[in-house]
Amino acid sequence: MKDARNLYKLVRNLPPMVSRDFLVDHFKLPILGIDIMDPNKKQREDISKILSKLEVQTRQDIEEIAEEIVLLSDGPGQDVVAGIRNSALNNKQKKEMSALKNQYERALWLFQNKYELFITALHSRQADVFRQSPTCYSGYEAPKNLVFLDDEGARQSFHSAVAKLLGCKKEDVAVEVFNRLRIGTDDEKDVNLYQVSAYYNRAPELEGRVENSEVVSKEVIRFDTVHITYEPKNGNIEVLSKHTDHREELAKIAANCFLQSTIGGIKISLKQYHLQSLAEPYSFDISGEPVSDVKVIELGCSRNNCSLLIKTWAKDNKKIYVAARSLIGPEFDFRDHHLDYAKLSVRVKKMGKERARTIYIILRDKNKCNIKTKREKDRVLCDDLLIKWGLVKEINDAA
Repeated sequence: MKDARNLYKLVRNLPPMVSRDFLVDHFKLPILGIDIMDPNKKQREDISKILSKLEVQTRQDIEEIAEEIVLLSDGPGQDVVAGIRNSALNNKQKKEMSALKNQYERALWLFQNKYELFITALHSRQADVFRQSPTCYSGYEAPKNLVFLDDEGARQSFHSAVAKLLGCKKEDVAVEVFNRLRIGTDDEKDVNLYQVSAYYNRAPELEGRVENSEVVSKEVIRFDTVHITYEPKNGNIEVLSKHTDHREELAKIAANCFLQSTIGGIKISLKQYHLQSLAEPYSFDISGEPVSDVKVIELGCSRNNCSLLIKTWAKDNKKIYVAARSLIGPEFDFRDHHLDYAKLSVRVKKMGKERARTIYIILRDKNKCNIKTKREKDRVLCDDLLIKWGLVKEINDAA
């Protein structure tokens, strides 16, 4: 049903008995008449029918929790859960979680067994999603390998400074601080990361509803979130928020309170991409990488206020340079034109329980790169590959 999309998604992807036990134990629902000898599909249908007969409000209350579990089952959620498993669980718990069949069971296990870590994972996932959006991200340079001081004095100092900056009462701001691993391309490349999350109330809003045939207004207070991360390995302080205001000030406050360091507000260096290198057949070195194939499947160029885009299919053996000559003429050469767009297809091998998959990397102009994936692990892999292939260099922001 449309009012409980995540709940039904959870039922479809969990083993039926796991769904039944969760609904019975946590919500005290009378899930009766389910025959464990029936096929899984039939058991799931029977559970769904029982859920569809619940009162709407009861079903929506369950849906809120189901939504949180499903969030930790998508790409960014899987990366965060894997990082927490590697950094915060003991060996027995790691084995128990690793033995589960899919990401929905692992997210549910975290909810049932380590609820505090489950909440931490949700906040970490939100930060990782923000990190992949240029409109939500600002990065600043700080010294590398500083000691992160997570004590009561540092927290209170940060709490007060943020409330003052945002113009809020201190009691209208909540602060969380934790240390986690950001998933890397393999276990040896997991990145130690400190994250500070601040939640603050927005100005009250009026929302209306109809009551007894009259329009009634009610005051509602919502909150916004900002995440600040420090990565000792590279010294980056990242501010992740949907709002552009105060990002630099927040980075400086975090550095002063938790790192006891002053930063100058210098943004992380931009990356410049060598698109013109792809104007001729390019050698992509995939030795030692979990990658089976790389292809240039789209190239765009411009000249005299005109533009041209050539596309090929990822599964087509014909290289894009041959395709362009067959379409335009035997004399056509991308090297005679200014490239301002390229799309790469990167085929990742099947590794362990993960399926083989294709990642698309889109490069535009000199500085724009969009890695089409929901997985932080894949994004890190592609960042490393672009450097390995000589397609990227870093330049100072001022330059």
